[in-house]
Amino acid sequence: MMAEDGIAGPSRPKRSKVQLNNYCGLDPKEAAHLLQLLIDENSDNELEEPFADSGSEYELESESEESADEENIIDEDIVDEANEIPNDIRDDDDSQEGNPGGNETDHSDINITWTKNNFQPILHTFNSSYSGIQGDVLNQASKEIDYFFNLITEDVTDLIITETNRYARQQDEKKWKDIDLPELSIFLALTMLMSRNKKLDMKEYWSKDPLLNSPIFGKQMPRDRYLQIKRCLHFADNENAPTNNRLYKIETLLQMIKKRLADLFHPFQDLVIDESMVLFKGRLSFKQYIKTKRHRFGIKLYVLCDCETGIVQDFVVYIGQQTNIQVRDVKGLGSSGSVVAALMDPYLHKGHSLFTDNYYSSPILSTYLHENETNSSGTVRANRKHMPVLNSKLKKGDIDWRCSDKILVMKWKDRRDVSMITTMHENKMVNLDKVDKVTGEPVKKPLCVVDYNGKMGAVDRSDMMISSIECMRKSNKWYKKLFYHVMDICMLNSHAMYSLINPEKVPLAKFQLNLIRQILEKYSATPIVAPQHVRGLDVARLTGRHFPVLVPDTPKSKNPLRRCIVCSQTKLAPKKRKESRYMCKDCDVGLCVVPCFATYHTMSKF
Repeated sequence: MMAEDGIAGPSRPKRSKVQLNNYCGLDPKEAAHLLQLLIDENSDNELEEPFADSGSEYELESESEESADEENIIDEDIVDEANEIPNDIRDDDDSQEGNPGGNETDHSDINITWTKNNFQPILHTFNSSYSGIQGDVLNQASKEIDYFFNLITEDVTDLIITETNRYARQQDEKKWKDIDLPELSIFLALTMLMSRNKKLDMKEYWSKDPLLNSPIFGKQMPRDRYLQIKRCLHFADNENAPTNNRLYKIETLLQMIKKRLADLFHPFQDLVIDESMVLFKGRLSFKQYIKTKRHRFGIKLYVLCDCETGIVQDFVVYIGQQTNIQVRDVKGLGSSGSVVAALMDPYLHKGHSLFTDNYYSSPILSTYLHENETNSSGTVRANRKHMPVLNSKLKKGDIDWRCSDKILVMKWKDRRDVSMITTMHENKMVNLDKVDKVTGEPVKKPLCVVDYNGKMGAVDRSDMMISSIECMRKSNKWYKKLFYHVMDICMLNSHAMYSLINPEKVPLAKFQLNLIRQILEKYSATPIVAPQHVRGLDVARLTGRHFPVLVPDTPKSKNPLRRCIVCSQTKLAPKKRKESRYMCKDCDVGLCVVPCFATYHTMSKF
C-alpha cells in the first residue's frame, strides 16, 4: 500500500465498529445480556454505581405529574433521603451475617403471619417526668456562655489545648507560644463571629481597607497568631495513632462531647434518626454523596434527634466498613439496623417513639424495637425481607394493608405508591386542614403518614438552622471540618436548652451573638464596649440610681396614669394591663411602686 506522499508503508487495516466496541470478543448486546445474567444470579451482591443515591423512593413518572396538585404531594412532605451506600456497609437483609461465633439471638429468624384483620397497636407508655435538662447546673439565671460551656466542658478544652501544643512542638512551629484556655476561647469566639461577617478570604478580617475593616478581630487577636492556632489545631497524638481506626484524630473529642450531651439532656418521647452531611470535597476514603442533602459531598453522620426540642442527642460518623466497629452489631438487623440499635441503645425499654426513613425501616427492625418497648414508624421498601406482598393496583387515595399482632404495613396511593410500616398507629384516615381543589372535600391521609410528616424533618431543620450561623471554614483537614460542625451542634443544642428553660424566645442568631460577646468579655484583655442600645438595658437600668416620681401633669389631665412596663411586658407571669401614678424619670417608663419598681431595676429578665 502506498502512502499519500508516494512512499510505501505498512498497511493499516480498517477497524470496524464492532471491533472498536467489543468486550472480550463479545458485541455490546451479548455483553449486556451476560451482565444481566450475572446480576440476576448474584442479587445478594447487587452491582452499584459509585456514589449512587436512591434519593426519594417516589420517582416521577412524567413531567405532567410534576405539575400536579402540590397540595397533595406526599414526597414534598415525607422526602426520603435514604441513599445507597457502598457495599461494605450496605443493608442487605437477605444476606446479613451477625457476629461470627457469637451466641447472640439472630433477629432475622422471625416468623410473621400477615392478615387483613383490624389492627390494634400495642403502645408502650412513656414517662416524660425524666425528660429535659438534668441537674440544677442550668437555670433562668444562667447566661448563654453557661449553656455553651456546659457542653464544651473543661475536659474538652484541656484536650484541645494539650494536643494543639503537642502538635505545634512536633511540627517545630516557629515562634510558637503555648495556647491556654483564654486564648482558645477567644479563638473559638472569633471563629463563630466570622459567620456574621462574610468575607471571601480569611486574611480580610484583619484588613485595614475601609471597605473591609472589622476592627474587632485585630483588637482581640493578631492575624498571624489566629492563623497559627488554626494551622496547629489538633485533637490527638499522632505518635500514638492506631492503625485500624480512621477516626482516631478526633474520636476522643467526639466521645467526650456525645457523653456530655447524653448526661445533660434526656429526650422527650418522639425521636428521629436520619442522615446529615458535613461539607468536604477533599480526598477522603469515606467521603459520601447524597444528592438530596444541602451539602451533597462530605462526611456522613447518622443523627439521633429529639423531635420536640430539635436537640441532637447522638450521632455516628460513617467511615465505611469500619463503621461497624463504632456500633453494636445486632445479628440479623443488618448494617443500617445496627446503627439504629446503637443510637437507641440508651433509650430502649422507656416507651420512646422512633421515626425512620426507608433506609433503616424493616419488619425485623420494627420487631426488635417493639420487643425492647419502643414504638416505631416510617417509610419502608417493598422488597425488605419478611415484607407482605401488596400487589393490588390502587387509585389515588386508596390503601391496601396487611398486619400482624405487632406491625401494620400499609400501601397508600398518592401521586405514587407510598409504603409505611408502624407499630404505633391505627389503620385509619384523618382529615387535614387542606381542601382538594378538584372535589372540594377535605384532603385525607393515613394517620401514620400525617404523624411521620410532622416528626421526620427534625434533623433537616437542625441542619437548616446551623447553616445560618455555621462557623465552618475552608480546610483541607477533614477532622477540623468535623470539629467545626460539632461546635455548631453544641451551639444549636445550647440554644435549644436555653429556650427550654427561659420563657423569652431568643432567635438563634441573637443567642450566638450574645455568646460571642460574653466569651470576649470574660477572656479578652481588651474590653468590649457594646453600643448604648445593647448595653443600656443592662447597665443604665440595673446599675444606675433610680427613684420613683409622680407622672407629671399634662394639659389634658391633672392626674395622668402610665401603663406599668413590668405588668404589661413580663415573661415570667401572665401579662396584665395595669396603670400607675408613678414612673422612673431616668428610664421614662411607668412602674408600680411595689414591687415592679424594684423588679425593673434589679432583674435583667422580668
